[in-house]
Amino acid sequence: MAAGRPARYDRNYMGDIVRRLASAVLLVSLAAASAGAKVAFTGYGSLLMPLESRVRIHGPPALLGGTPEGNLISKGFQLEAAGLFATTRVHENVDFLMDLSFRNIGNTVGQTRIQYAYLDAALPWRDLRLQAGRVTLPFNYYNSRRFYPFQRVEISAPVFISGILGLPIADAGAVLSRRFELDGGWGFDARAYAVNGYGSLTGSTASLRNPSTPGGLSLSGNLGSGNNNKDIALGGQAALSRDGVGEAGASYYRGAWDRENRRVLQLAGAHLRWTPGEFDLLAEYLHVHATGDEGMGQSLRSTSWVTHGAFVSAAHPLFRVGERRVDGWGRFENYHSGRTGGGPGREVLRSFASGARLAVNENIMLKAEALYLFYAMPTSSKSIIIDGRILQTAVVVTF
Repeated sequence: MAAGRPARYDRNYMGDIVRRLASAVLLVSLAAASAGAKVAFTGYGSLLMPLESRVRIHGPPALLGGTPEGNLISKGFQLEAAGLFATTRVHENVDFLMDLSFRNIGNTVGQTRIQYAYLDAALPWRDLRLQAGRVTLPFNYYNSRRFYPFQRVEISAPVFISGILGLPIADAGAVLSRRFELDGGWGFDARAYAVNGYGSLTGSTASLRNPSTPGGLSLSGNLGSGNNNKDIALGGQAALSRDGVGEAGASYYRGAWDRENRRVLQLAGAHLRWTPGEFDLLAEYLHVHATGDEGMGQSLRSTSWVTHGAFVSAAHPLFRVGERRVDGWGRFENYHSGRTGGGPGREVLRSFASGARLAVNENIMLKAEALYLFYAMPTSSKSIIIDGRILQTAVVVTF
């Protein structure tokens, strides 16, 4: 590094290197696959059947985005999502993995997304492993290991991290990881990553979140392979785990979200999974800190704001129907957002959910869920309030 070179220039330079590396490995792997490598396909489908959905919405009409105030009642069937996974061996100890997902499926597909597409390689140095391309970020536990319907007992993911933070958190970049084997069957996993990162809302240069529905409440549409600025986001995860006991870990993310590289978004998280016998407990904590966000400034009267909260989910077998096991589960989550340093006006989200899952066989799961949600966001006039009760069932198929 040349003496006197500005730090910002160095980081932008490194960002360009990471992005070019990701593009290069993708091209190489695709070329190898087209040259005759075998491709293994698997997939899933999730058919959602809301039995009863009653949601009350109140707020300023200008912020509801065409959604009418009052009670929204709905029933019916919905093919919630379907996905196709492809894996191919590019070279010895090198694989290429891709997931193509379809969501909001009706007469047309509302959303087609490549959730991830990356090269996974075992490096020849110090047992390091590299993932490069569009990767799922190792942030907490749920993001990378319970995002898909077939990975969890619930129908719906926790509301805040799925509807506002956005799941899965995936982006173009690279993840470097290593596992250290310890005594007694324990292991320590260290992961570090560099990606493009969250960016400002489409058409805006100064808003990360906006107090409006639909869509403006969330960050979920803002993390993707499209690059918002010439900076990169950095982060990592450290986790201690043992089979039959569980896992505990901490995660971190930091990156500029605006086009001028001046406004910073930081995420910090911690997770604990405990699995004694057939019991499964997962708790995740999340802390978000954003600066310079004029969108949330309209609600919280400060462009610097923080979010903190957690969810706890527990599952355990209830009984058997013949040889088939029925698992029961419950979940609670509670999140608050407010101006940095405190003050009046807070965003509040609470939800309770419980249900059951029956594994018909290795490929078919039947699920039932009851969910209660309360959400409030202050605005310059009256608050946006969403109060809902949802009873739904689902069939999840894997192949």
